[in-house]
Amino acid sequence: MYAPSYRVRIAAICFLLGMLRVESLNADFILYRLPGTSLVTIFEGKTKVHPGRIVEYTHPAFGSIAINSDDALVVKAPSRQEEFRKLFQQATRTKNIEDYLEAARQALKRGLLKEFYECCSAAYKIDPKNLTLLRLIEARKLVKQPLGDSSEVVKNLREATALPTLKVDVSAHYVLLHDTGDAKVGRKRQTRAETRIELLETVYEAYFMKFAMDGVVLEPPKEHMMILLFGEEKTFLRYATLLSPELKMAAGFWSPKDNIGVFYDQGTSRMMKVLTEIAKDMQKDKQKYRGTAVSKDFAQLANSLDLLIKVAKEEADIEVVSHEATHQLAGNTGIMPRDKIGARWAHEGLASYFETPAGAGWGGIGAVNQTRLADYHIISRDPKRTPLELVVSDGLFYVATTQEEAVEAYGQAWALTYFLMETRFNKLIEYYKKSTEFDNEASPQLRIDAFTEIFGDMRRLEREFHVFMESLKSDIDRIREAGR
Repeated sequence: MYAPSYRVRIAAICFLLGMLRVESLNADFILYRLPGTSLVTIFEGKTKVHPGRIVEYTHPAFGSIAINSDDALVVKAPSRQEEFRKLFQQATRTKNIEDYLEAARQALKRGLLKEFYECCSAAYKIDPKNLTLLRLIEARKLVKQPLGDSSEVVKNLREATALPTLKVDVSAHYVLLHDTGDAKVGRKRQTRAETRIELLETVYEAYFMKFAMDGVVLEPPKEHMMILLFGEEKTFLRYATLLSPELKMAAGFWSPKDNIGVFYDQGTSRMMKVLTEIAKDMQKDKQKYRGTAVSKDFAQLANSLDLLIKVAKEEADIEVVSHEATHQLAGNTGIMPRDKIGARWAHEGLASYFETPAGAGWGGIGAVNQTRLADYHIISRDPKRTPLELVVSDGLFYVATTQEEAVEAYGQAWALTYFLMETRFNKLIEYYKKSTEFDNEASPQLRIDAFTEIFGDMRRLEREFHVFMESLKSDIDRIREAGR
């Protein structure tokens, strides 16, 4: 096998990548074991089998690598676009408005905004008086209304952050203050600021369309929303901990007090830097093993790690931004209180519902989140943390004694939100409005009573909730089952 130094590095790779939970879905899928390791990940993309038991895997954005077929299980599956096209074609055959709306919902869930609008346009030609379509048209008109001059927002952002030298970029709905430089990177050759703004705008539009699709047309903010983006994790942490020591573990946050979303380039985290340096060294040292018995395995490991890191960097940004941008949107559209966290489980549950988990690309909204689902199952097996009263009183967050338990509380908040979004949307919106009345000192019993007033008997709801959650499967679960 490899030299001892690389055995140590491979062990570190397994540990760090395991923490990143890098998993992908859609198109062709490869359940892939990194050579010389026990780490199994799921790649998304296209595959081609060559003589010599070699699988050529091509990622949608980051190129191709060669994989030994002994280390890979290939599962053929349709891409997101292909799944949508199947639904859309069915709708064009039946001319049924409900078939069109279902195709539109699936497009939105998969983050396919262009296809979503295409489907809605076709449906409108069949039934221009459909109430759902009229809500979507109204919501899009509101979203597309120009916000006007941003100079006052820029001034407020500079004053609030006390960072007068940072550069400003402005988009349709955001003012971005940043120090990320002008280098163009990635598949689209964009600056980090341009990439971040594009992602924010995608989250913004999908947020309003989701609520309109389900029955609520939200009023967009009247001015640009404020974002602060740091080019380095260490600079972000220095700024964040000056605001609050509790933010020392944050990957990003929205501050209700000054209404600013704060982020950094996830590729600069300590973990990512360690992985990147290992990957660079392994790329350089491929020559050392050329002509040896381990040459092929080593090259595959080096190339696979390089690809994994590229994917992880992009998707870590997507996960954090989709979560925290939802917090900011909720606080600026009347869904949640603007200047406080009324019900923490509701705020975090909603942000997690709209969150695209790392490993899913831009997976849209309302998809079954593999990571959050796993955290839900951990709590569901713990009788002390299972009662719904503990969730809706926010007690689950306060009884957490470790970082793992705190993360698991997010999973339970996501699960309850997902269940209520899918089964009791109107009542959930009613509850959100009620939660704006809570202050930070509201008693647990007051929070429980408010929830029960709207949703009814807690034990009956709890039973239905757990039955519903046990039936859920993520896309990754389905891919794994298909590969058995």
